[in-house]
Amino acid sequence: MAETIESFVAKLQAEGVQAGRQQAETIRAEAEKQAKETVALARKQAEKIVADARQAAEESLARGRSELELAARDAALRLQQALSVALAAVLGQAVRQQLEDTTFMGKLLHEIVMLYVKSDFQCKDTLKINVPVEMREKLVSWAMAEIGRENVDKVRPSIDLKGTLADAGFEYTCRNSTVEVTRDSVVATLMDLVGPDLRKVLAKATAGEQQKEG
Repeated sequence: MAETIESFVAKLQAEGVQAGRQQAETIRAEAEKQAKETVALARKQAEKIVADARQAAEESLARGRSELELAARDAALRLQQALSVALAAVLGQAVRQQLEDTTFMGKLLHEIVMLYVKSDFQCKDTLKINVPVEMREKLVSWAMAEIGRENVDKVRPSIDLKGTLADAGFEYTCRNSTVEVTRDSVVATLMDLVGPDLRKVLAKATAGEQQKEG
């Protein structure tokens, strides 16, 4: 039976609609595929960005913590140095005042002289005592007033009192052995005694602060 024009047109329309539907389905499937690929790529990029940011943050935090620890250690060292300088200055002033005190020096040297004179070693060498020039004159006057000329004259042959010491204090020599008691030597001895305790206090305080921060 021959097709009529109407049936032919209807057939074309049906085939066109079907082709259009197939094309639309292909386009939709392709779009969905591309969308999924785009989402997956975006997710990977986002995960990489987050991972990089986390790593950078951790590195920055570690670097900051290290720098903070170094800064704290340097600050503690500077504090220790400053305290040591201050302590040395305080001790130096106190020691100088004592070593420049005529009565203190006179009594101290008198004890040393009497121990020397009364010793059982019977050292035949002259006991050489050296003090600053201004202290020598003061000590001679003090000895005359406090000990008396007679007693001074008794020990004079065994004593050689010089006034050439540059620093406050004294030194004495017997049997080629010299003992120095000057401001610097006394302060050095005291700093050796105080220094370790001072470092322990600072170390303990620094450790306590680090524990608080942790």
